[in-house]
Amino acid sequence: MARTLKKQNIDRILHSPSILKGIVIMAIPVFLNNLLKSLHDMVDAIFIARMPASSQSSLDAALTALNIHWPIYNFFLALGVGLGIATVAIVSQYVGAGRRDLAQSYASKLLSVALVVGFVLTLIFLLTSDLIWGFNLFAYMMGARGEALNFAGTYFRIRSYEMTLVFLFIVYQSIRQATGETLYPVILNVGGILVNIILTWLFVSKLNLGIAGAGYATLIAHAVVIPFIIVDLFKSREHIRIRTKEMPVDLITIKDMARFAVPAASGQAVSSLGFVLIQSMVLSYGTDVSAGFSVGNRISSLLLNPVVAISSILAAYIGLNIGHHQPKRAEASYKVGRNLSFILMTIGVLIVIPLRFPIIAFILGTDTSESYRISAEYTFWLLLTQPFMALFQAYIGLFNGAGKSDYTLKIASLRLWGMRIPLILLFKYVLFESTDYSGMWYAMIISNFIILFYGHYLKQSIKYEVQVRL
Repeated sequence: MARTLKKQNIDRILHSPSILKGIVIMAIPVFLNNLLKSLHDMVDAIFIARMPASSQSSLDAALTALNIHWPIYNFFLALGVGLGIATVAIVSQYVGAGRRDLAQSYASKLLSVALVVGFVLTLIFLLTSDLIWGFNLFAYMMGARGEALNFAGTYFRIRSYEMTLVFLFIVYQSIRQATGETLYPVILNVGGILVNIILTWLFVSKLNLGIAGAGYATLIAHAVVIPFIIVDLFKSREHIRIRTKEMPVDLITIKDMARFAVPAASGQAVSSLGFVLIQSMVLSYGTDVSAGFSVGNRISSLLLNPVVAISSILAAYIGLNIGHHQPKRAEASYKVGRNLSFILMTIGVLIVIPLRFPIIAFILGTDTSESYRISAEYTFWLLLTQPFMALFQAYIGLFNGAGKSDYTLKIASLRLWGMRIPLILLFKYVLFESTDYSGMWYAMIISNFIILFYGHYLKQSIKYEVQVRL
């Protein structure tokens, strides 16, 4: 059954007459997985917003701690994302070229790198935690003070222990995704997310563990799926399998992996660092603005799920077809994925914009606070940019699948550091009053639109040629 499923997935990517049908079938499990992830992030906010607290300002401080953690966590997670992108590009092109042996060898080595990097990042998080400094150094550098800094110290410290587990899952999911095997990783992830949601409810709402409960729930949820991942990676007879003797990494394979992973990881890190700076600017306006910003981002993440899923499947489609020397089909896959993403996102925006008020009230537990008003304003402007982001994500899928992750670095860097952040500074310190945060929304819209022209320029140089050594 597994052999049939695997062959069916690869045949669908390489030969099925309907590319649209194939992308939809394979993207649905990834979409559902991403959807549950976003829902869980919203569940965290929902429970934290309702935990016992002395005032609304305390709840805003707790939500601010969650929001501060997101860009810092993603900055370090960029290395894992880079490894995942490299895994999809390398493994898919080798499988497409009929070199399963090399696909298996590189998958084993990529897993080794992921484990080492995850362990090193855990040490970095612990060395900057409140255990050493009395407060979390990253949160302090971002401008958190008082209750927000205390909440952040607790949450950062607990979440630091999960980095190795998260990196292991990222590479595992990418190995399977490279050959179109999206279902089993999604089942495991969904199981972990459900455990996370249940434990968050138990720890925060019933045991009154507060923000620490949310952190412990996430850590435990990551841990419970690891035994299943290890069994599938090392014991599977039908899928790409990890072999212990192939896990040691040599200089040649490091160079090959770095060619794909370094630009991809750098692109993710540059983006995350930009969001760290933006979040610091948001914090300068107060915790109510930060809380409103946090809710808007969660709604945006929820809406982006379909196009992110399509983008990840698009990378596998393009990589496998390039490896199989089918450049025209690889290009056709990009066009189908791009059009599908844009249509779905436009429909989603038209539905969510009028519904944003009750959604925000449900998350915050109030429709009278200042953070509610700010979130409603921010979410409106944010949703207007989502169709642009659908096209942006299609470019990301194209560049990663074609082995041009350096293009991902370029487009991500220019969008944030070349446009959005300078525009925010211009609006904040030159054009608007220093207390007027609306310039953040305008900078976002302008940067998300203009970057599409640069993405189109980069796309023109994609040749749909094999990038790995055969």
